Formats: sequence, structure tokens, C-alpha cells
Amino acid sequence: MNNITKVLTILISLIQAPVYITILISSNIKENPYNLILIHCKKIFIITSIICITTGTFFTMWLGEKINDKGIGNGNSLIIISGILSRFIYSIISEIFNRLKNNNKLLGIIILLFELFIWLLIIGISIIIINFVKKIHIQYVNKFYLKNYSSNEIYLRNEMKFLPLKVVYPGVMPIIFSQGILLIFITIFNKINNLQLSNNGIWYNILYSILIIIITFFYTFLSIPVNKISDDLKINGVYIPNRKPGKDTCFFLKKIVSQIYLTGSLLLVIIALLPSIFISLGGDKNFSLFFGGTTIIIIVGGLLDIKYTINSYLLKYKSNYY
Repeated sequence: MNNITKVLTILISLIQAPVYITILISSNIKENPYNLILIHCKKIFIITSIICITTGTFFTMWLGEKINDKGIGNGNSLIIISGILSRFIYSIISEIFNRLKNNNKLLGIIILLFELFIWLLIIGISIIIINFVKKIHIQYVNKFYLKNYSSNEIYLRNEMKFLPLKVVYPGVMPIIFSQGILLIFITIFNKINNLQLSNNGIWYNILYSILIIIITFFYTFLSIPVNKISDDLKINGVYIPNRKPGKDTCFFLKKIVSQIYLTGSLLLVIIALLPSIFISLGGDKNFSLFFGGTTIIIIVGGLLDIKYTINSYLLKYKSNYY
């Protein structure tokens, strides 16, 4: 699965790079006053830019793997989190000016405090969603025997445990892939008869939601090998209560994974649409990035991963110390 992700990342960067360069070339000062404006670009510049963007993507992936091996937490997530948090202060200042630019300053302050409360609430809910696990009870026969002294019989000890499956198993990947695909479609649509497809319009959000659901479906079933799990349980003498080993267990696991996919995809759609909802309610575009979408999932997931890694290091240190 890791190799598939690498190949898909490189392919998407090769597709997105010319689209990104095209957007920069077609931008004007009124639309993007703070962005880089390219004038009189030659073909050699476009080609070298595509190569640089793709190479930079590959280097970032390699650097993330090195951080995985030598550092704490997921390397790619740490790199992305660093870039996201570097814009956090600017986004807050931008939102403060956006709310206080009207004459009613008191109302602006109340709205700001309410936004802060909602933002903290979204972070808390995101933590619960990311950590939410579906527990499938499994049972196995232990290797040692126990004696029942009351009846003077020897019997095997059965232990009940569970197989954990994360509800939002794909994490942020469906949202990232959906945004990449939509960016290409928006560029194509805007070139045809000057058709303008808004990034926060109704049709954009509908297509966005459909893509997230579809990609979550494929990513979930590719990441959770139901047949292999069923075979491994059968080989190791582990079974699910009230389910026969083999086909019956495999069918049951597929049913559970389908439920996980449906629940996880709907939760991802809600999180992904939060920035658009925030903008439609008059929020600042820069600050809206921190109200949902990839930003919230990456930050929360990455920081939780760092927390778990540090705890494992501390536990290992204490066990070696004592």
C-alpha cells in the first residue's frame, strides 16, 4: 500500500504541476494581490517548473520517510503541519480585522469568541472521530489448561479479545485526492467558454462530496485485506463468536468494513465541507482552513501520532530503567 501511495503521489504531482503553473500564469493582480504573478513565460520555464515541483514532491516524501525512521511521529504529517501552523497567526489576525472592520465592534468581538468556541469544539470532535474504533470481538483457545477443582475436570481456557478497525481508516487521503482531481476539472471548465466554477459553490461541494465517498470506498477496501484477515484468523485458531471460520467470517468482515466505509466517508464529507460553510457565513478565507478539511485532520492526526510515539518511547525507557 505504501508503494501504491508513492506512485499515485508522483502521478498526481505530474498532473497538478502544469495545472498550478497555468493558474499562476492566468492570474492577475486583482484576483491574487499576494500571489506570485508570472508574465511572458516560455515553454522551457513551464517544463522546468513541472520538473522542480515533481522533484520537490519526491524529496519531501523521502525526507518524511527519514523522519519516520529517525524522528517521532509521521514524517510527512510533521512537514505538512509545520507549513500549516506557520500560517496560523496570520489567519487569526486576518479574521480579527475581518470581524472588527464594521462599526459594531462589540458584535464583532462576540462573533470572534463564538468562532473560537466552535473551533475548539470541532477540534475535540475531530479527536474523537480520528480515535473512534470499531471493535470486532474475537475468541481463541489458550495454549495452557486449567483445572476445575470443584468438578475435578480439566478444560481449555477461552479468552475474549477484539480486532480493532478504525472508522476513519483512510484519514486525510480521500480529501487530498479529491481536491487534486477537482483542481484539474476546475481548470478545464474555466477554459471552456469562460465557464467559471467556484471553489465554494454548490456544484463544487457536491462533486467534492461524491469524490470523497468514492475514494474512501476504494482506499478502505484496499487498505483492509478482508480475505487475508479471515485466513490469518483461521490459521491461528482465532474465530469470531457465532461465525464459522472461512467464508462466513470473510462475509461478516466485509459487512463490517462496508459499515465502516459508509460512516467514515460521511464523517469525512462533513469535515471537508466545514471551511465552505464557514466562508458562506462571512468568515475569512484564510482562517476557514483551520475550521475543517485537510487542515484539521492533518493537525489533529499528526499531533496524536506524536503523542503516541512519545508515550511509547517513555514506556520503553521506563521498562529498560527498572
